[in-house]
Parts: sequence; structure tokens; C-alpha cells
Amino acid sequence: MRYRSLKTLTQPAAEPVSLSEAKQHCRVDTDSDDAYIGSLIAAAREWCEAYCDETFVHTRYKMTLDSFPTEIELPRPPMATAGTATAVVVTYTLEHQTTAVLSTSEYRVDRDATPGVLRTNYNGSWPSHLLDYNAVTVTWWGGRDGDASSLPQRFKSAVLWLVGYWYERRMAAESVNLSEIPFGVKSLLDSAKWGAYR
Repeated sequence: MRYRSLKTLTQPAAEPVSLSEAKQHCRVDTDSDDAYIGSLIAAAREWCEAYCDETFVHTRYKMTLDSFPTEIELPRPPMATAGTATAVVVTYTLEHQTTAVLSTSEYRVDRDATPGVLRTNYNGSWPSHLLDYNAVTVTWWGGRDGDASSLPQRFKSAVLWLVGYWYERRMAAESVNLSEIPFGVKSLLDSAKWGAYR
């Protein structure tokens, strides 16, 4: 399945590591760099999520498609499984160019699949719609939880390593060390990403 676009509608309400954890890791005991370190935490989380093609903390996404595929795979697993961050909304464009919301009783949500999948009911089918660009839109929540409490330590450590590395080296690369990302970060993430056994 190919989607036309993937956008983040709601950013996480928490980060995998706290400001105090990051400052302790970087051995920083002043407050003058708090805003900068906070931005590094968010950037490190985003980099790790992109590298793993995964969502660490509850994030709301929007994906557009030109038509209904057989199954709709939802990128950036896992799907949220508890609380208010479980809503899935499917809208589609009708022939007269108005939009309709597909009833949740018309399809099945497989949150256990990686990535998550939307399927039609047994012996069911997707509704007919206008065949055009971005005719189908899906919104959903990804992430393990809302506060990163269930995120494996390997992910948290990778975020901390990146924060520490970027805090000490504020350029993209140095003449004596041309590596942009420390090898240990990728190695740690490779052992935990959803394409590998855990």
C-alpha cells in the first residue's frame, strides 16, 4: 500500500526522557541551557522514531490515500491500545465531492499487527467513492502510552546518547570525527526496532 502523505496532527505530551535525566546524563548543573537541552530531547526522539519507523509516545497521525486498498496499513507502529488515544477515523470523498465518515462498525481494527491494520468486515467491502487524489483520509493514534513509561530502556538510552552527543558537538560533523550519529546509537536501536525480534 502507498499513502500520499503522512502528517503529525498531535505531538506527544511527554518525551521518553525528562529534562532532569538529560541534564544528569550531560553532567549539566545549571539552568541556562534548559531550553536547548529540551529541544535536543525532542529532536533525538524524532530521529530515533524515524530510524526505527516507530512511535514511542502517543502521537496522532493523518494519512491520505487515493483509494481504499485491500487492507490499510497504518505507519509508525505500534497503534495506541488504551485510553482516549485509541480513536480511528476514516473519511472518504463521495462522487458529488462531499465527504463522509465511515462508521466504525464497517471495518475491523487490528491493533496487534505491526504495523496496525484496518480491514473490512468479513464478506464486507470498502464503500464506493470519488476516484481522485487524497480521496481517503485516516487519522489514528500511535505510540506505546502517553508518558513513555512502557518504552524499553534501549530506546530511552539511545535518546540520551544522542542528546549527550549533540550537546557536546554542536556541529553536524567535525574534521576529526565525520560521524554524524554515534555508532552505538544505531546498534542499540537495531536491536530493538520492530523489524527485529525483541
